[in-house]
Amino acid sequence: MRARAGLVVVALTAGLAGCGQAHVDNAGFVHDLTAAKAAEVTVRGTVTALLPDSNGPEGPHEDFDISVQGHLVEIDHNLSLAPRVPVRPGDVVEIHGQFEPDPGHPVIHYTHHATGTHPGGWIILDGHKYW
Repeated sequence: MRARAGLVVVALTAGLAGCGQAHVDNAGFVHDLTAAKAAEVTVRGTVTALLPDSNGPEGPHEDFDISVQGHLVEIDHNLSLAPRVPVRPGDVVEIHGQFEPDPGHPVIHYTHHATGTHPGGWIILDGHKYW
């Protein structure tokens, strides 16, 4: 019984150690993409295209595509909640947000500070965090 209790403590401690700064996990993202599973993700990718800004019920969004391990994903960055990111094709960015596996149109959004209804995300370009 003591050994089992010790394992529980170790498991809980390991879980708590994972809380905090998210780390890039491109392989985890690709798994979620191929499994069509929505998930909180942190990825590093290369900007492939700038898209026109979009407008929705949550306000204007800066939209651009990135390639993550050969997979194209659209980034929808809410300009009502975060500053514009001066990305250009070829830039390498780190992004934390909510992945939605919309077939044919995968997207990562919630790349802004926490709103109280969802954890915060961010975009890092050239060492500067936009959130």
